Amino acid sequence: MQQHYLDHTNPANPPPAPNPAAGITNGSTLDEDWLLIAGIVLAFSQLGFGFLEAGSVRYKNAQSIVIKVFLGMCLTVLIYWLFGYGFSYGDDFGTYFMGGTKLGAYNWAATEAQNDYSNFVFKATLSCIGVSIVSGGAAERLTFLAWGVLALFYSGFVSPAIVHWTNANGWLTKLGYKDLAGSGFIFYSAGVAALVVTVVSKPRKYRFDPNSTLNFQPFSSIYVAFGTVILFATWMFINGGQIQSGQSTPYVQGLVAVNTLIAGAAGGFWSFVIRYLTKETTSLFSISRGILAGLVASSAAAHESQIWATSIVASIAGIVYTLTATALPKVKLDDPVQVVPIFLHGGFIGVLFTGLLDVNGGLFYGKGMKLLGCQLLGLLIITVWVAFFVFFILIVLKGFAVLRIDSDAEVAGIDKEKCNYEAISFSNEDPQQQVNIIKSVSY
Repeated sequence: MQQHYLDHTNPANPPPAPNPAAGITNGSTLDEDWLLIAGIVLAFSQLGFGFLEAGSVRYKNAQSIVIKVFLGMCLTVLIYWLFGYGFSYGDDFGTYFMGGTKLGAYNWAATEAQNDYSNFVFKATLSCIGVSIVSGGAAERLTFLAWGVLALFYSGFVSPAIVHWTNANGWLTKLGYKDLAGSGFIFYSAGVAALVVTVVSKPRKYRFDPNSTLNFQPFSSIYVAFGTVILFATWMFINGGQIQSGQSTPYVQGLVAVNTLIAGAAGGFWSFVIRYLTKETTSLFSISRGILAGLVASSAAAHESQIWATSIVASIAGIVYTLTATALPKVKLDDPVQVVPIFLHGGFIGVLFTGLLDVNGGLFYGKGMKLLGCQLLGLLIITVWVAFFVFFILIVLKGFAVLRIDSDAEVAGIDKEKCNYEAISFSNEDPQQQVNIIKSVSY
């Protein structure tokens, strides 16, 4: 079975674009319509991330984190139009490093061979997802200026290089690396970036101070659940958008959808079970994020994994999420959105187990170690590339003293200090009563 990567570019012979609509056939029109629809649906994922992150932080910072999600989306679309799309899918002129054409929509075309317009919508919204994940690592700490610079740098340079290496003509893919919809090049990459942000920016003020009386409980488990449902639905298009009718059979198209659905269910179920067995309590936070961890793990090989294999991989992702989410505070890693256990660990599991359970190259199918080795190499390359450049830009921002919000705003709340008002307003309540009202269950 061939790999079903979506890549509309033809770097060796970039087409002219005097008449962008010329030459589209009925078959390709159907594929491009599907791709465009998938891209539009993916835009709604920003609402899902807004709910997820607002529910995970303290109520006094709920508005500011949603602003950062939307700001990241706006900046990503603009920088992706100018540079990111060309760096990802333009002609690299044999360097295998990064594309150098299609910048700023120059020479885009819509032909039988490719449609840069539909492709841009899908790829730009997919890139926005990665940036939204990184924003979780910056929750309640980074200034708007620092976040804007990081979002531009990540979506305009760091991420496009990885996408270029892992697309259909990328050097990692030619070596044998497989990643259908972004377990590695979107989710693991963003998880690594978020981890670096969390470490460099350090914990929230007084977060691990045993003498502190500040409330660090997340705002709303209901918001997190709302966000999870939205993301669960859009994930069908994250994975399914990579499959075209001309590149696959109806079996593969259906398999991707079924595997995605099974993955979310398995991840959520096992997160619920492990939480109950280890703490004898249930948690809407835990089951919601377990669903997401399973979905992340499914994105690497939803097109080339049997359903039972997907259920195992997603179950492992849900279990690992639950255990590591409990362990991270013990090592004083302050990750209120839990980006690391969801996306970094989930992405790692998805890419790794592709080397074991992929039907066309997996070790457990008697195909040898080559695919597993390529998957490990891909993870190593992504880790080093992302960690180095994200660390670099954060250190520069820290050097200019613009990385982290000031102490007064952090204690009082970013919403009140920087956004004029909080996300929820109370009447006839003093500040302490507001704090007592807005409490939620623990992780």
